[in-house]
Amino acid sequence: MIEDYLAELKALLTTSRIVKDIEIIDEFITSVSGFLDCKITLIDDSTLFFTEYSTSSKDKIFRDKYSFHWQKWDKMIIRWDNAPHHKEVSTFPYHMHKGEKVFKSDEMTLEKVLEVIEKEMGQEE
Repeated sequence: MIEDYLAELKALLTTSRIVKDIEIIDEFITSVSGFLDCKITLIDDSTLFFTEYSTSSKDKIFRDKYSFHWQKWDKMIIRWDNAPHHKEVSTFPYHMHKGEKVFKSDEMTLEKVLEVIEKEMGQEE
Protein backbone atom coordinates (compact mmCIF):
# COMPACT_ATOMS: atom_id res chain seq x y z
CA MET A 1 0.00 0.00 0.00
CA ILE A 2 2.74 2.49 0.95
CA GLU A 3 4.78 1.43 -2.06
CA ASP A 4 1.83 2.17 -4.34
CA TYR A 5 1.25 5.54 -2.67
CA LEU A 6 4.88 6.64 -3.14
CA ALA A 7 4.76 5.41 -6.74
CA GLU A 8 1.71 7.64 -7.29
CA LEU A 9 3.61 10.65 -5.93
CA LYS A 10 6.55 9.99 -8.25
CA ALA A 11 4.18 9.48 -11.21
CA LEU A 12 2.55 12.82 -10.44
CA LEU A 13 5.95 14.49 -10.62
CA THR A 14 6.97 12.78 -13.85
CA THR A 15 3.73 13.75 -15.59
CA SER A 16 3.53 17.36 -14.37
CA ARG A 17 4.10 19.88 -17.15
CA ILE A 18 5.88 22.28 -14.78
CA VAL A 19 8.49 19.76 -13.59
CA LYS A 20 11.78 19.84 -15.48
CA ASP A 21 13.90 17.50 -13.34
CA ILE A 22 13.49 15.29 -10.26
CA GLU A 23 16.27 14.29 -7.91
CA ILE A 24 15.32 11.74 -5.28
CA ILE A 25 17.53 12.60 -2.32
CA ASP A 26 16.28 9.87 -0.01
CA GLU A 27 13.57 7.23 -0.01
CA PHE A 28 12.62 4.26 2.12
CA ILE A 29 9.68 1.94 2.21
CA THR A 30 8.67 -0.58 4.87
CA SER A 31 5.47 -2.59 5.12
CA VAL A 32 3.82 0.20 7.16
CA SER A 33 5.75 3.40 6.42
CA GLY A 34 7.40 5.35 3.66
CA PHE A 35 9.58 8.40 3.23
CA LEU A 36 10.30 10.44 0.13
CA ASP A 37 12.66 13.41 -0.08
CA CYS A 38 13.01 15.12 -3.47
CA LYS A 39 14.57 18.16 -5.07
CA ILE A 40 12.39 19.18 -8.01
CA THR A 41 13.55 21.66 -10.61
CA LEU A 42 10.64 23.46 -12.24
CA ILE A 43 10.37 24.90 -15.75
CA ASP A 44 11.10 28.44 -14.53
CA ASP A 45 14.30 27.17 -12.83
CA SER A 46 12.78 27.53 -9.37
CA THR A 47 13.12 24.59 -6.99
CA LEU A 48 10.58 22.68 -4.94
CA PHE A 49 11.97 20.67 -2.04
CA PHE A 50 9.42 18.01 -1.13
CA THR A 51 9.56 15.73 1.90
CA GLU A 52 6.86 13.40 3.15
CA TYR A 53 6.73 10.68 5.78
CA SER A 54 3.63 8.50 5.63
CA THR A 55 2.31 5.47 7.46
CA SER A 56 -0.48 3.03 6.70
CA SER A 57 -2.94 1.22 8.89
CA LYS A 58 -6.06 -0.72 7.98
CA ASP A 59 -5.89 0.21 4.28
CA LYS A 60 -5.55 3.93 5.01
CA ILE A 61 -2.59 6.24 4.36
CA PHE A 62 -1.66 8.80 7.03
CA ARG A 63 0.52 11.72 5.95
CA ASP A 64 2.31 12.13 9.27
CA LYS A 65 4.80 14.79 8.22
CA TYR A 66 5.26 16.84 5.08
CA SER A 67 7.05 19.91 3.82
CA PHE A 68 6.92 21.67 0.46
CA HIS A 69 9.54 24.41 0.18
CA TRP A 70 9.40 26.42 -3.05
CA GLN A 71 12.29 28.77 -3.74
CA LYS A 72 14.13 30.56 -6.51
CA TRP A 73 17.78 31.59 -6.32
CA ASP A 74 18.00 30.68 -2.62
CA LYS A 75 15.01 32.89 -1.78
CA MET A 76 11.98 31.17 -0.32
CA ILE A 77 8.74 31.87 -2.14
CA ILE A 78 6.37 29.72 -0.03
CA ARG A 79 6.72 26.78 2.32
CA TRP A 80 3.81 24.62 3.37
CA ASP A 81 4.20 22.13 6.21
CA ASN A 82 2.45 20.44 9.09
CA ALA A 83 5.14 20.73 11.76
CA PRO A 84 3.27 21.28 15.04
CA HIS A 85 4.95 24.54 16.03
CA HIS A 86 2.46 27.29 15.14
CA LYS A 87 -0.43 26.64 17.52
CA GLU A 88 -1.67 30.20 17.00
CA VAL A 89 -2.74 29.39 13.42
CA SER A 90 -6.40 28.37 13.16
CA THR A 91 -5.54 25.53 10.77
CA PHE A 92 -2.93 24.06 13.15
CA PRO A 93 -0.84 22.07 12.40
CA TYR A 94 -1.25 23.02 8.72
CA HIS A 95 0.32 26.34 7.81
CA MET A 96 2.41 28.15 5.23
CA HIS A 97 5.34 30.53 5.39
CA LYS A 98 5.74 33.57 3.15
CA GLY A 99 8.80 35.54 4.07
CA GLU A 100 8.90 35.93 7.84
CA LYS A 101 5.12 35.55 8.22
CA VAL A 102 3.08 32.42 8.93
CA PHE A 103 -0.42 31.98 7.51
CA LYS A 104 -3.19 29.44 7.85
CA SER A 105 -3.32 26.77 5.17
CA ASP A 106 -5.35 23.80 4.14
CA GLU A 107 -3.68 20.43 4.45
CA MET A 108 -1.52 20.37 1.34
CA THR A 109 -0.75 17.50 -0.97
CA LEU A 110 1.80 17.30 -3.75
CA GLU A 111 -0.99 17.65 -6.28
CA LYS A 112 -2.37 20.81 -4.61
CA VAL A 113 1.09 22.37 -4.33
CA LEU A 114 1.85 21.74 -8.00
CA GLU A 115 -1.50 23.31 -8.91
CA VAL A 116 -0.75 26.43 -6.82
CA ILE A 117 2.72 26.78 -8.33
CA GLU A 118 1.38 26.22 -11.85
CA LYS A 119 -1.15 29.00 -11.28
CA GLU A 120 1.52 31.32 -9.84
CA MET A 121 3.64 30.66 -12.93
CA GLY A 122 0.69 31.44 -15.20
CA GLN A 123 0.89 27.93 -16.65
CA GLU A 124 -2.60 26.69 -15.81
CA GLU A 125 -4.79 25.57 -18.68
